[in-house]
Amino acid sequence: MTVKTLSLHEAIYSDRDPREIVAFDKDTTYHLYDLQLMVKSLSVFLAMSKEKRFAIYVEDSYLFTVAFAACLYAKKTPVFAGIVRKDMCSKGNGCFDAIISDKNFDDVEIPFFDITTLRAAVKQTPLNEIPLKNHDAAITPVLDSSLKIEFYTSGSTGKSKRIDKTLRHLENDIKHLENLTGVLDDYENKAVIASVAPYHMYGLTFRVLLPLLRKIPFDAQFIKFHEELCGNYNDKNLIFVSSPAFLKRIDTSLKSPNIIFTLSAGSSMDIAASGKYFEWSGCEITEIYGSTETNFMGNRKLKGIDEYYTPFAGVSFKEINGELYLYSPLIDKKYKLDDKLEFNDNKFKVIGRKDKVIKIEENRVSLTQIEDLVKKHENITDCVALPLEKGDRTFIGIVVAVDENMYQDLSSNENKDKLKHDFVKSIKSSLKEHLLLVAMPRYVRIVKEIPLNSMGKKITAQLRELFNDKS
Repeated sequence: MTVKTLSLHEAIYSDRDPREIVAFDKDTTYHLYDLQLMVKSLSVFLAMSKEKRFAIYVEDSYLFTVAFAACLYAKKTPVFAGIVRKDMCSKGNGCFDAIISDKNFDDVEIPFFDITTLRAAVKQTPLNEIPLKNHDAAITPVLDSSLKIEFYTSGSTGKSKRIDKTLRHLENDIKHLENLTGVLDDYENKAVIASVAPYHMYGLTFRVLLPLLRKIPFDAQFIKFHEELCGNYNDKNLIFVSSPAFLKRIDTSLKSPNIIFTLSAGSSMDIAASGKYFEWSGCEITEIYGSTETNFMGNRKLKGIDEYYTPFAGVSFKEINGELYLYSPLIDKKYKLDDKLEFNDNKFKVIGRKDKVIKIEENRVSLTQIEDLVKKHENITDCVALPLEKGDRTFIGIVVAVDENMYQDLSSNENKDKLKHDFVKSIKSSLKEHLLLVAMPRYVRIVKEIPLNSMGKKITAQLRELFNDKS
């Protein structure tokens, strides 16, 4: 039986049984009636506020759903900034006017609403007291599909880039995925669980909107440890929304739960790790290729063999004047891709990214070249190169991750300062014959690991903060 994909308004206020289970956690079951009450309560509060743009930074996906829907019903703009930084929160100059979160943001300049207080104020209704019909459904205005939603993402230089979408875009995404996710309709007693945050495009789509618009209960909690995945869902057919960073570290000594569908996105999955996961779970990994700008372009099934991506319906690519463009029903116009693709008939592989090039004093400087050269150095496992504005000049900073032995020496050896000085000197010396003077890294920071978000992507903003001191 094919389940109709609902609009967001239909998912919350259509003529559905108010006793339907929407979400759950280890302590509580949330019914549709509870969701309606909380959305209504928060939307009334937001409608009275003078702020227009609300950053939603909520890990609990049930409370996230409440915040997202309430903003739209109050005709406020939800903003998804990934990790909320102080530079985005300044009064009058920031990316948004207020924050809704289940974390503490008391130290920011702009208004902050702790959504956990709403859950405490709006008590859960006992199942036997939930009415058979919700009368608000008939009088609640239908959501305007043109309502705007803003996303912020970091480009190759780490600067925040705003991407505007509408509610219609997000609802169309879920309808467009019906061919991919239709297999889920064959299972009873299913649930969506996730190890990714809901405030990114991927998490919002698959952790929140997919289950909500397809009437699948979802776990409100964020899975951080493998023990949580393996110990809490014995009786459910699981749709697992995850990332390469989590999946490749699966502890196969633990008993696998009943996973019927696994999703991964953000970066390419290690092929060997996908085989290991398949042997453990019996479930192949469906890897999604896309971005916030492009939405979802294709997918592939991984179980230990490197496969080509199959484009989603209506997606095509065309080379124009040496540049590759995407055409998709999920975006309003063609989009120039930064990735390099290899095609085989109608399928494709991602074989790398175009060079990250910036200009310094009228010279083209390749950040990719700097990173590749640094990673050739002994004891270095990874590198990120960043442009840094110091006064009226631009310099290059590099963050290098080193192996365990080197990190221990640089951290605890009694001669660590000299070792660090000599190590940095050797890095710069190895670059001299390859780089222009303006491209030589002025600042070097050494870490054990490059910080990654739950999607396995490098957290550029966090890397830039390493250079906030004057050294």
